[in-house]
Amino acid sequence: MDDPPREARSPSIPPDGAPVEPDGSGGPAEPAEPTRMARLRQRATDLGELAVTTVEDRRHKQPLVDLAVTYYDRDREAIASVLGAAIALRLYLFVIPAIAMVIGFAIAVVGKDNVDSLLTSNGVTGSLAQDISSAASSSRPAGLALAVVGLWLTLWAGRNLAKVLAASAGRAWRMEAKDSKATMISIGAITGTVLVIFAATLLLNRLRDKHGLAADTTSWVITAAIFAAAWFVVSWALPRSTTDPGALLPGAAFMAVTMTGLQWFMQFYLPDKISRASELAGDLGMSIAALGYLFLLGRLMAVSFVLDAVLFERIGSISRVVFAVPFVRAVPRRYPVVAEFFDLHPEPPPGPPAEPPLATAAAEEPHGFLRKRLWRRGRRQRDGGSPQTSS
Repeated sequence: MDDPPREARSPSIPPDGAPVEPDGSGGPAEPAEPTRMARLRQRATDLGELAVTTVEDRRHKQPLVDLAVTYYDRDREAIASVLGAAIALRLYLFVIPAIAMVIGFAIAVVGKDNVDSLLTSNGVTGSLAQDISSAASSSRPAGLALAVVGLWLTLWAGRNLAKVLAASAGRAWRMEAKDSKATMISIGAITGTVLVIFAATLLLNRLRDKHGLAADTTSWVITAAIFAAAWFVVSWALPRSTTDPGALLPGAAFMAVTMTGLQWFMQFYLPDKISRASELAGDLGMSIAALGYLFLLGRLMAVSFVLDAVLFERIGSISRVVFAVPFVRAVPRRYPVVAEFFDLHPEPPPGPPAEPPLATAAAEEPHGFLRKRLWRRGRRQRDGGSPQTSS
């Protein structure tokens, strides 16, 4: 009798693809148990899919969950973290020539003898005050030249900053790249507004140093109001998919609260901690704190754009609520300019429902990170069966 073929003598492979070892009788043994790492990996995959399914079920019942998931998806789609880092870099390149410009103007106006008292009155101390004081030991013509060069570099850096802000706002509002470019008006508005923020911060710091607790509390309220108004102007100068100014109010309020808290942390809490460290650690800590401050500021700016876009698309604008009042709703119909300014387009008349488009694999795929995971999971179940679960 001839020997059986080689394939017949080889151990059979079970349907699940698990490795099989031959037993002592020559037949296939039981499948090998999965390793501990494989079980943990499968458990983590199951928990992740369970979490995605739970969130998707809850977002249809709870509006806040739906809003949070929509914001998360839009933040990933707009690459807000990357653009926030790019904004931080442009802010750093903007702050350096702006400080040089201020020092040059101070030398040209008050003279080098009064620069030290000006620094002390504005709360600038430490190594930064020493560097500025040593730089201020030049004549008035040199200070004027420094101011002119610093102004030119500030305008150049403001142009680059406006470009990155426009790109971030355009991606948050899902606009085309050709429509997300910064204009000369937006560049001038953004540069001027950022300079006003710096000047107002210096003036309010001096007010807090000269007066007591009441002035300190009032100054923080004024600081928040200035930040809100300034960021509203900046957002208004940037591209967006609606002309309604009410859509920019959530981002302005968000920036007012977060920037005021960040300013308090950088001005009161952090310097006291750094002053207790050694000289080397203190200088290094101030450098790291300044870079971290700019990074957080850039990230918050990118977040505000996404927040404005998501809230306007999912909830609406406060302008719609105001013009829904009985005595005010007639104003847009009577004055078309008001309706155009606040983007109050009339609703289209009811008509026959449009036929649904043909369902294709490309059109079937939904938007959003969580929905895509559920859609792909359903496709795998329809194509090759349900995914394996751990025993």
